[in-house]
Amino acid sequence: MVHVSPGGGQSPTFVVCGDNPLVHQLALQLTTRFADATVTAVLPNRNGSYVPQLEKLARVRILCAERLDETVLRTAGVERARALALVDQADVENFHAALRAHELNPRIRLVIRMFNTGLGFRIRRLFSDCVVLSISEMAAPSFIAAALGEKAQDYLRLGERTLYVAAAGDAPPDRVVAGLAGGPGAIALRSPHASADRVLALAGRVPYSPGARRRWLHQLRYLVRHDLIRLLLVMLIIIAAVCVIMVLIGNSWGTAIYETLLDSAGAAQPEPAREPLFKILQLGVVFTGLAMTPVVTALVVGGVLRAQLSEYSIDPSRMENHVVVAGLGNVGMRVVEQLRDLDVPVVGLDYDENARGIALARSLGVPVVIGQATWEDTLRAVGVPKARALVLLTSSDAVNLEAAMLGQSYRDDLRVVLRVSDDDLADRVQRSLGKAVVRSVFQLAAHGFAAAVVERRVIATLTINQATLLVAEVPVEPGSALIGLRIADLGSAEHTRVIAVQPAVGDAPEWQPAAQTVLAAGNQLVVVATRRGLDELLEVSCAPAVDETAREAIAAAEGLVVDAANVIASDGRAEESAADAEARGTGDRRAGDAADRESGQRCADGSAEPDAVGS
Repeated sequence: MVHVSPGGGQSPTFVVCGDNPLVHQLALQLTTRFADATVTAVLPNRNGSYVPQLEKLARVRILCAERLDETVLRTAGVERARALALVDQADVENFHAALRAHELNPRIRLVIRMFNTGLGFRIRRLFSDCVVLSISEMAAPSFIAAALGEKAQDYLRLGERTLYVAAAGDAPPDRVVAGLAGGPGAIALRSPHASADRVLALAGRVPYSPGARRRWLHQLRYLVRHDLIRLLLVMLIIIAAVCVIMVLIGNSWGTAIYETLLDSAGAAQPEPAREPLFKILQLGVVFTGLAMTPVVTALVVGGVLRAQLSEYSIDPSRMENHVVVAGLGNVGMRVVEQLRDLDVPVVGLDYDENARGIALARSLGVPVVIGQATWEDTLRAVGVPKARALVLLTSSDAVNLEAAMLGQSYRDDLRVVLRVSDDDLADRVQRSLGKAVVRSVFQLAAHGFAAAVVERRVIATLTINQATLLVAEVPVEPGSALIGLRIADLGSAEHTRVIAVQPAVGDAPEWQPAAQTVLAAGNQLVVVATRRGLDELLEVSCAPAVDETAREAIAAAEGLVVDAANVIASDGRAEESAADAEARGTGDRRAGDAADRESGQRCADGSAEPDAVGS
């Protein structure tokens, strides 16, 4: 049964299908951006908390249907719609609805929500204009930026690569895609080799991070603070000092090292004839070696045990200045994954041993604790008192709020970031908790989904200094003006930068292609561009086409030519018929005159009498 509420007119521009607050957020974004846009929202029912807000929006029509079959999509206006956004949580159902919609309207733009980005990357090839987005991947950077503070990098994931912004000196030159210039609200791209304060760089599974330079300092601090390692270092210094003293009293370096190592290993031989200093040194080395044996044994055994238990337990002495992520569901899983990409130490926390992100976290070497985020013992076990930030991403608003207030009680300077399901609640909690950062996942994702709905070929956006860079896929169609051009010749250097080329459908993309690469029909480009640069590139990427007005004029002209030819042919046949008739009439008259003359001659000779007709 389909129920339709009035509003929005009879020809919707956009159709949004789903059952979550993202439907309201996306409808709000679209109707705000376009004054004449209409939106049809297809919901399974009216039970959602976001429905009253959705009903208040102008130019929005609500349609309730339990299943997105062909009849429902027709009723929603998919056949006439500019774009269809499928934002439900079920990946397969969204894919099924996309196939139905594409059959009804092959030209419609499809924006599909999917958590499985691997599947999403592959299904895009089945449609002429399709973008697949993951809410968790889109929301994760905002949570990470809030957790890491002002020094957090702007970045986004592109398949198995990471595109990120860094200071010019912090990114290796071979990973730089473009320099960045411009003030707030405006941005321009520069050559990778041009001077710039910040750069856009491309990294792999574990990207370069400025913090990696200081990683060895963290390891050194750990070594110095470990009691057994400090004791071992002292013993080694004693043995080395004895070796130096033996050289000073007349032994060669070879002899000094040989005898010192033998004595420290317990193989010393009594030498009563030697001088007293040698005997004292020998005794010191022997006892030092004896004391060193259990120390080395303890370190080796401890190292083996830590390696075996690192998946299931945390070594509190090693966890400092880390980020605690509570809730390893879809969003938490992405946050953990991307924190590891940025080389930030992280600890996972979840009350469910079968949570989706636990296996991924352990495979990345992230320690995981099973427990409730609202328990003090659990927060202490994950090292919250010494943590850099506490990120609360469970599916329960109540748990996140309670854990946030508990976390703030440990330290005033602890960064607390929490997720709530409603954007209005997020704003009110933000004002109430003060220092805590409150985010709504659907509110964060709405901007990216709206951009994907209205921007052709856009697959992601990157906001820098209140300006937006678009990441898009641009096909090189047969007959395109791009064929035969080098990448260095594409578009404006300030507005467009090619970061990958896929030679053909199914091929692996070539990241950071050479500037001399020549484009061919069937190539797929991944570009970073301003809106102007993308529009210019898309204009030349397509095959030359005749617009509808010109096509209608050509058809009309062709019709006129055909009609004229028919008229000319008809006139020719008419003239030919008239000439034939005239020729036949002339012949008949000539024959009649000849007959009359012959008859008159016979009468004059008397050889015959005329017929008496009618007498």
